[in-house]
Amino acid sequence: MRKTISRNLPGQLISMIGNEIIAGEILPGEIITSDALEARFGVSRTVVREAMKVLNDKGLIRARTKIGTVVLERSEWNLLDVDVISWLQQSGLASDLLVDLDEVRASYEPSAARLAALRRRPEDIATLKKAFEAMSEAFKTEGQASIKFVEADLIFHKTILASTQNELMKRLGELFLPLLGVRIELVHPERDGAFILDHQAVLVAITNSEPEAAEAAMKHLIEDAREGSSKYEKEKIQNPQGVVRKDK
Repeated sequence: MRKTISRNLPGQLISMIGNEIIAGEILPGEIITSDALEARFGVSRTVVREAMKVLNDKGLIRARTKIGTVVLERSEWNLLDVDVISWLQQSGLASDLLVDLDEVRASYEPSAARLAALRRRPEDIATLKKAFEAMSEAFKTEGQASIKFVEADLIFHKTILASTQNELMKRLGELFLPLLGVRIELVHPERDGAFILDHQAVLVAITNSEPEAAEAAMKHLIEDAREGSSKYEKEKIQNPQGVVRKDK
Protein backbone atom coordinates (compact mmCIF):
# COMPACT_ATOMS: atom_id res chain seq x y z
CA MET A 1 0.00 0.00 0.00
CA ARG A 2 1.34 3.39 -0.98
CA LYS A 3 2.05 5.88 1.79
CA THR A 4 2.38 9.59 1.16
CA ILE A 5 4.80 11.81 3.02
CA SER A 6 5.79 15.44 2.94
CA ARG A 7 7.78 16.43 -0.11
CA ASN A 8 9.93 19.00 1.70
CA LEU A 9 12.54 16.75 3.36
CA PRO A 10 13.53 13.07 3.49
CA GLY A 11 13.22 13.08 7.28
CA GLN A 12 9.82 11.40 7.29
CA LEU A 13 11.05 8.75 4.85
CA ILE A 14 14.05 8.06 7.07
CA SER A 15 11.78 7.70 10.10
CA MET A 16 9.29 5.44 8.33
CA ILE A 17 11.87 3.05 6.92
CA GLY A 18 13.94 3.12 10.10
CA ASN A 19 10.92 2.25 12.22
CA GLU A 20 9.96 -0.60 9.90
CA ILE A 21 13.46 -2.07 10.00
CA ILE A 22 13.70 -1.79 13.78
CA ALA A 23 10.23 -3.30 14.27
CA GLY A 24 11.03 -6.22 11.96
CA GLU A 25 8.51 -5.23 9.30
CA ILE A 26 11.46 -5.15 6.88
CA LEU A 27 13.65 -8.12 7.70
CA PRO A 28 17.46 -8.44 7.67
CA GLY A 29 18.68 -9.59 4.27
CA GLU A 30 15.85 -7.96 2.34
CA ILE A 31 16.78 -5.81 -0.64
CA ILE A 32 15.56 -2.20 -0.71
CA THR A 33 15.44 -0.51 -4.13
CA SER A 34 15.10 3.15 -4.99
CA ASP A 35 12.40 2.37 -7.55
CA ALA A 36 10.27 0.57 -4.97
CA LEU A 37 10.60 3.40 -2.44
CA GLU A 38 9.81 6.06 -5.04
CA ALA A 39 6.68 4.19 -6.06
CA ARG A 40 5.57 3.41 -2.52
CA PHE A 41 6.04 6.85 -1.00
CA GLY A 42 5.67 9.09 -4.05
CA VAL A 43 8.99 10.88 -3.58
CA SER A 44 11.86 11.79 -5.88
CA ARG A 45 15.01 9.77 -6.38
CA THR A 46 16.97 12.59 -4.71
CA VAL A 47 14.92 12.26 -1.53
CA VAL A 48 15.30 8.47 -1.57
CA ARG A 49 19.05 8.72 -2.13
CA GLU A 50 19.50 11.10 0.82
CA ALA A 51 17.34 8.93 3.09
CA MET A 52 19.28 5.80 2.13
CA LYS A 53 22.56 7.54 2.92
CA VAL A 54 21.36 8.46 6.42
CA LEU A 55 20.06 4.94 7.10
CA ASN A 56 23.38 3.57 5.87
CA ASP A 57 25.24 5.82 8.33
CA LYS A 58 23.03 4.51 11.14
CA GLY A 59 24.02 0.94 10.28
CA LEU A 60 20.53 -0.18 9.21
CA ILE A 61 21.29 -0.79 5.54
CA ARG A 62 24.35 -1.28 3.35
CA ALA A 63 24.85 -1.05 -0.41
CA ARG A 64 26.58 -4.17 -1.71
CA THR A 65 28.06 -4.68 -5.15
CA LYS A 66 25.95 -6.79 -7.52
CA ILE A 67 23.34 -7.29 -4.80
CA GLY A 68 21.82 -3.90 -4.00
CA THR A 69 20.94 -2.19 -0.74
CA VAL A 70 20.53 -4.82 1.96
CA VAL A 71 18.86 -4.49 5.37
CA LEU A 72 21.38 -5.36 8.09
CA GLU A 73 21.14 -7.44 11.25
CA ARG A 74 20.71 -5.73 14.63
CA SER A 75 24.37 -6.44 15.40
CA GLU A 76 25.27 -3.86 12.73
CA TRP A 77 22.96 -1.08 13.97
CA ASN A 78 24.41 1.97 15.67
CA LEU A 79 22.70 1.41 19.01
CA LEU A 80 23.95 4.74 20.37
CA ASP A 81 22.41 6.77 17.56
CA VAL A 82 19.61 9.04 18.83
CA ASP A 83 17.17 8.02 16.09
CA VAL A 84 17.91 4.30 16.40
CA ILE A 85 17.33 4.52 20.16
CA SER A 86 14.07 6.38 19.55
CA TRP A 87 12.87 3.74 17.07
CA LEU A 88 13.79 0.95 19.47
CA GLN A 89 11.83 2.72 22.19
CA GLN A 90 8.79 3.17 19.93
CA SER A 91 8.90 -0.52 19.03
CA GLY A 92 9.18 -1.57 22.67
CA LEU A 93 12.64 -3.03 22.06
CA ALA A 94 14.82 -0.69 24.11
CA SER A 95 14.53 -2.48 27.46
CA ASP A 96 17.29 -5.01 26.81
CA LEU A 97 19.70 -2.16 26.15
CA LEU A 98 18.96 -0.72 29.58
CA VAL A 99 20.51 -3.75 31.28
CA ASP A 100 23.58 -3.40 29.07
CA LEU A 101 23.77 0.31 29.86
CA ASP A 102 23.70 -0.28 33.61
CA GLU A 103 26.55 -2.78 33.30
CA VAL A 104 28.62 -0.30 31.28
CA ARG A 105 27.86 2.53 33.70
CA ALA A 106 29.00 0.36 36.60
CA SER A 107 32.38 0.02 34.91
CA TYR A 108 33.16 3.73 34.68
CA GLU A 109 30.82 6.03 36.64
CA PRO A 110 32.06 5.10 40.13
CA SER A 111 35.62 5.84 38.97
CA ALA A 112 34.40 9.08 37.45
CA ALA A 113 32.81 10.09 40.75
CA ARG A 114 36.10 9.36 42.54
CA LEU A 115 38.05 11.53 40.09
CA ALA A 116 35.43 14.25 40.27
CA ALA A 117 35.81 14.40 44.05
CA LEU A 118 39.55 14.96 43.59
CA ARG A 119 39.49 17.35 40.64
CA ARG A 120 36.17 19.20 40.69
CA ARG A 121 36.24 22.96 40.35
CA PRO A 122 33.96 25.51 42.04
CA GLU A 123 31.96 25.94 38.82
CA ASP A 124 31.46 22.17 38.62
CA ILE A 125 30.01 22.08 42.14
CA ALA A 126 27.71 24.99 41.29
CA THR A 127 26.40 23.18 38.21
CA LEU A 128 25.96 19.92 40.12
CA LYS A 129 24.00 21.62 42.89
CA LYS A 130 21.81 23.45 40.40
CA ALA A 131 21.06 20.22 38.51
CA PHE A 132 20.30 18.37 41.76
CA GLU A 133 17.95 21.10 42.95
CA ALA A 134 16.18 21.15 39.58
CA MET A 135 15.82 17.37 39.64
CA SER A 136 14.41 17.38 43.18
CA GLU A 137 11.98 20.18 42.39
CA ALA A 138 10.82 18.52 39.16
CA PHE A 139 10.17 15.29 41.03
CA LYS A 140 8.05 17.06 43.65
CA THR A 141 6.04 19.21 41.26
CA GLU A 142 5.82 17.25 37.99
CA GLY A 143 6.90 13.70 38.71
CA GLN A 144 9.79 11.54 37.60
CA ALA A 145 8.55 11.25 34.01
CA SER A 146 8.68 14.99 33.37
CA ILE A 147 11.01 16.48 30.79
CA LYS A 148 12.50 18.80 33.42
CA PHE A 149 13.40 15.85 35.62
CA VAL A 150 15.04 13.93 32.77
CA GLU A 151 17.03 16.98 31.64
CA ALA A 152 18.23 17.76 35.16
CA ASP A 153 19.32 14.17 35.78
CA LEU A 154 21.26 14.11 32.50
CA ILE A 155 23.01 17.37 33.38
CA PHE A 156 23.92 15.95 36.79
CA HIS A 157 25.65 12.88 35.36
CA LYS A 158 27.24 14.80 32.51
CA THR A 159 28.69 17.32 34.96
CA ILE A 160 30.25 14.57 37.07
CA LEU A 161 32.09 13.28 34.01
CA ALA A 162 33.16 16.81 33.08
CA SER A 163 34.41 17.33 36.65
CA THR A 164 37.01 14.60 36.15
CA GLN A 165 38.85 17.03 33.82
CA ASN A 166 39.45 13.98 31.64
CA GLU A 167 38.60 14.55 27.97
CA LEU A 168 37.97 10.89 27.20
CA MET A 169 35.69 10.54 30.22
CA LYS A 170 33.70 13.54 29.00
CA ARG A 171 33.32 11.99 25.54
CA LEU A 172 32.26 8.71 27.10
CA GLY A 173 29.42 10.50 28.83
CA GLU A 174 28.30 12.20 25.63
CA LEU A 175 28.31 8.82 23.90
CA PHE A 176 25.86 7.26 26.35
CA LEU A 177 23.69 10.30 27.15
CA PRO A 178 20.97 9.53 24.54
CA LEU A 179 20.50 6.02 25.91
CA LEU A 180 20.65 7.26 29.49
CA GLY A 181 17.86 9.71 28.64
CA VAL A 182 15.69 6.85 27.37
CA ARG A 183 16.48 4.87 30.51
CA ILE A 184 15.35 7.70 32.78
CA GLU A 185 12.11 8.05 30.80
CA LEU A 186 11.30 4.33 30.83
CA VAL A 187 12.45 3.17 34.25
CA HIS A 188 10.66 5.36 36.72
CA PRO A 189 12.19 5.56 40.19
CA GLU A 190 10.26 4.48 43.27
CA ARG A 191 7.72 7.03 44.41
CA ASP A 192 9.42 7.57 47.75
CA GLY A 193 12.22 9.36 45.95
CA ALA A 194 15.04 7.14 47.26
CA PHE A 195 16.93 7.93 44.06
CA ILE A 196 17.03 11.60 45.13
CA LEU A 197 18.89 10.57 48.27
CA ASP A 198 21.27 8.47 46.13
CA HIS A 199 22.12 11.50 44.01
CA GLN A 200 22.43 13.69 47.07
CA ALA A 201 24.98 11.30 48.59
CA VAL A 202 27.08 11.53 45.41
CA LEU A 203 26.81 15.32 45.40
CA VAL A 204 27.84 15.67 49.06
CA ALA A 205 30.86 13.38 48.64
CA ILE A 206 32.10 15.21 45.55
CA THR A 207 31.50 18.61 47.17
CA ASN A 208 33.47 17.56 50.26
CA SER A 209 36.31 16.09 48.16
CA GLU A 210 35.79 12.57 49.50
CA PRO A 211 36.81 10.20 46.68
CA GLU A 212 36.07 6.91 48.48
CA ALA A 213 32.64 8.10 49.57
CA ALA A 214 31.88 9.44 46.09
CA GLU A 215 32.81 6.14 44.49
CA ALA A 216 30.74 4.15 46.99
CA ALA A 217 27.74 6.46 46.60
CA MET A 218 27.81 6.15 42.81
CA LYS A 219 28.06 2.35 43.06
CA HIS A 220 24.99 2.37 45.28
CA LEU A 221 23.12 4.68 42.89
CA ILE A 222 23.85 2.44 39.91
CA GLU A 223 22.93 -0.70 41.84
CA ASP A 224 19.56 0.84 42.65
CA ALA A 225 19.23 1.73 38.97
CA ARG A 226 19.97 -1.86 37.97
CA GLU A 227 17.28 -3.09 40.33
CA GLY A 228 14.91 -0.62 38.69
CA SER A 229 15.79 -1.99 35.25
CA SER A 230 15.17 -5.54 36.46
CA LYS A 231 11.81 -4.54 37.91
CA TYR A 232 10.87 -2.73 34.70
CA GLU A 233 11.75 -5.79 32.62
CA LYS A 234 9.65 -8.09 34.81
CA GLU A 235 6.69 -5.70 34.63
CA LYS A 236 7.07 -5.48 30.88
CA ILE A 237 6.93 -9.27 30.56
CA GLN A 238 3.90 -9.51 32.86
CA ASN A 239 2.15 -6.57 31.21
CA PRO A 240 3.49 -6.31 27.62
CA GLN A 241 0.73 -3.95 26.45
CA GLY A 242 1.53 -1.42 29.17
CA VAL A 243 -2.04 -1.52 30.52
CA VAL A 244 -2.48 0.52 33.65
CA ARG A 245 -4.11 -1.58 36.32
CA LYS A 246 -6.14 0.28 38.92
CA ASP A 247 -6.55 -1.09 42.40
CA LYS A 248 -10.08 -2.07 43.20
